[in-house]
Parts: sequence; structure tokens; C-alpha cells
Amino acid sequence: MKQQQLIRDLIQQGESEQLELKADVRNEVIAKTICGFLNGEGGQVVVGVTDKGKVVGVSNAEKIETELQRYLIENIVPEAPVTVSREQVGDQNILLVKVWGGSKKPYVFGGSIFYRRGSQTVPATSKEISELIHTRQQTDVHWERQPALRVELNDLDPEEIRNTINHINESGRGKKLSDDILEFLSYHGLYQNGHMSNAAVLLFGKEPARFIPQCRVRFSVFGSGKIGASFSEDRLLEGNLFKNIEDIQDLFKKHIAFRSEFDKTRWQRTDGFLYPMAALREGVMNALVHRDYSNVAGTASVLVYPDKLEISNYGKLPNQIKLADLKRNHVSLPHNPDIAQICFLKGYIEKIGRGTLKIVEACKNAGLREPVWSAEDSSIKLTFFSKVKVASVDKGLSGGITEGVSKEVLAKVEGVTEGVTEGVTEDVKDKIKRILLVVYMNEGLKIPEIAHKIEAPMKSVERYVKQLRDAALIEFKGAPRTGGYFVAKKAATRIGKGK
Repeated sequence: MKQQQLIRDLIQQGESEQLELKADVRNEVIAKTICGFLNGEGGQVVVGVTDKGKVVGVSNAEKIETELQRYLIENIVPEAPVTVSREQVGDQNILLVKVWGGSKKPYVFGGSIFYRRGSQTVPATSKEISELIHTRQQTDVHWERQPALRVELNDLDPEEIRNTINHINESGRGKKLSDDILEFLSYHGLYQNGHMSNAAVLLFGKEPARFIPQCRVRFSVFGSGKIGASFSEDRLLEGNLFKNIEDIQDLFKKHIAFRSEFDKTRWQRTDGFLYPMAALREGVMNALVHRDYSNVAGTASVLVYPDKLEISNYGKLPNQIKLADLKRNHVSLPHNPDIAQICFLKGYIEKIGRGTLKIVEACKNAGLREPVWSAEDSSIKLTFFSKVKVASVDKGLSGGITEGVSKEVLAKVEGVTEGVTEGVTEDVKDKIKRILLVVYMNEGLKIPEIAHKIEAPMKSVERYVKQLRDAALIEFKGAPRTGGYFVAKKAATRIGKGK
């Protein structure tokens, strides 16, 4: 469903405890409403729409979008995750302001605590304030805020923390802070009373699995069959949340086979991944951010089959959200609000409550079936379905390399590399043969270009290229900046000049 239709459906719901419609931009009024949402279960304000649902639009929406977000960040205490986005309904621009329920209640605006009572935002009563404080006390004993025992500052990655601070300061998503690491951690509740929190270790730990073994993520690729008769890769990722996300993205690039299709209206071939990478990234983000880490037996996994891909995480949906809601415009209720807050500030979460919609839309745009979310055995599973069934993931990787190459040349390449590949694993043998073939077919390539063509890490390619050079099968010609790799004379003679 297109975003415009989602916004129209949202407006038609009318005002409620979690939705407010505002005809014009009045910063103070919007801030009071957002403060009330933060002290409740989150909500949305649609600006440019009357309380009767008539779209009147917002003039100069681009400028106001930035100003309003900055106003809300600077004037609501404590700092809260707020997204302000421009949307279009017909030919009118409107603003959509979203927050999830705050984890550091009570929230204050202009010296007052506001509360959402039905569809009205009102000053909180003394009883309601007492309840908010009690809720805050309960939240403070949540797993992510508990102290991580034996963890010191030097167990965290200072470069990752400073990168996060720099991103926040440059993006304007949060209040600007100095590059003092302890100040940053303290400000966001990741360091309290002389202890690092579990969330701090999960987000920034150098070796988080030493302290939180359940942070590991399994990434498995099944070479054939639907039930995993064989693995072409089976890894346990043990980095912090940001490192695991990067590693998973690299593994996707390595293992998600390309497909080649001819456009029916143009004689051109288009190449792309079997699944939209943007959708996979959102799926992984959701799994790692909303995962229940409190159970040491809880797991998270990414399983790649020939005809589908599954992302699973331990945990349950909040009671207020049903599986069907994930395909509609909904309020986000993160299981780990401190972790979600840092991911939001760092830009890993672009717009609150939009991630699942982006997954569905990306799959539709790629011509795939809608993905399916399912809940089973205290876990949530997201399944993507491939447009075409491939016999082997590894075969898909090499298809573009061997296309147009005769069986005779392939056999000769295998024979030439026999001495180099003696005693190594099948995977390494395959990569060395592919490197030689790529250089044979595309002379003058540099290592980054070779790595891109065979879908392998650059460090591994450097090592295999050295082995081929040492065996005098390839050689580097030209200046360091402009030169590249060529098949050496003895290898070229054995393979033959014809390609």
C-alpha cells in the first residue's frame, strides 16, 4: 500500500488517545501533545489536517519540518525520540510527528507534565504523576538498564561511541554533546552509579559475548534442500549490535545470488539481488533492536535457503500490537527503548514505526510476494520469498563469472591452479580459481574490482592474489595507481588465448 493511502487511512481513524489532528503549526500546542504521548504509549500528530479530517496542508513544509523537530528535541525533558516527516496527500504537504512511549517518564514541557486522557491532552493530576514515577521505577529495573557486572570503560569501543556522538551532532537528531565518552553514556542512561548498563555493552562492547552470550547471532546458508541438508556457510556473529549489522550486510552481499532479467520493453539486462537489500536491512534491525535479551537461552538467526530467507529473534510483540498491524501505519513500542533510542539517534532507525512498512513496500517494488511475519515458541519470524528458486546459493554467485566461458577454458583454469590449491579447503580452491578466471576474462583489474566481481572480502582476495603471484600465474603490470593484474605468460599459454 502506498504511503499516501496509509496517511489517508490514518486520518480517517479520527482523533484518539494516540492520534491528534492539527490544522496548523503551533509549536507549543504540538509539544504539549507529544509530551502527553510520551507519558503514555506513544502516538502521532498529523499537522495540516483539521479535527474533522479535512486536509488543508502546511505551507513551507520543508523549513518547518526541521524547525519543529529541533523545537521538540530542545524543549521536551528528558530528551525523547521524535521524528517529524513531510508527507503528501493529493497535492498538499502535511507533517507527521511520531513518538513511541517514553522510557524515562515523566516527561516535562514548559515546566508542566502533560497526560493523554482520551483524545485530549491535559496537565497530569498528582495521582497520574505518581503513576508515571512508579512506571519509571519499574522501567529502571528492565534488563537493558541493569548493570553489566565486571564491565569497565575500556571494554567498550571508543571509536564506535565517538562515531555515534559525531553522527548525532551532525544530523541534529539529538542535543549536541561534547566528545566526552562518559558524559555521553551518562546522558543516555548507559552509565549509572559507576556501572555500565547491559545496553551499553550490547551497543558498544568490544567483545560483548564475553559478558552477554545471548547477543550472538547465527547466520546460516543452506546449500540445498528446504530443511538444511547441507551448509555452505554457518557462522556465529559475536560483535556488538552495530558490528553484527555490518557483518550481516556483508554476508548478504556475499550469499544472496544476483538475478539477471531482460526488460520486456528494452533489450537490456537488469541485475539485482534476489531480495531487496533495504528490506533485509530493516528486517535485521527490527530483530536486533526489539529482541528480548533477558533470556540467556534466547536466540536470533538469519537463515538463507535456496527459495526463501528467514530472520528470527527471541521475544513477543507488545500486547497492543498484532501481527496484522505490522503492515499498517502503527505506533512503535520498542522492547528495548534505550537501545532503540541510540539506533534512532545514529540514523539506523529512520522514521519511527515505518520500518515494517518499508519492508513490505520494497518487496512489492521488487516484484516479490509480501513477506510474512509469524509468532511461534516465544519468537518472531520474518520470512522473505524469492521470486525464483535457485538450486544453490553458491552457484548463483559464480553464474555471472562463468557466463560465456567454454567448459574447456574452465577445465584448463582448474588444471593450472592445482598446485596452488593443494591442501586447502574447497571454498578457498573455488575462490582462487575464480580469481584467476576473472583476471583472465578482465585483464588490468585491481584488487577491489576483483573482490567485487567474486563477492569476497578484500583481505581474503589480497591473500589469494599473493598465492597466485607467488605461483607465477598472475602478475601486476603498470604503476601502483594505474596498473592492474594480468595472467602471467605460462598460465596464459596453458589456458589458451581464446576466451
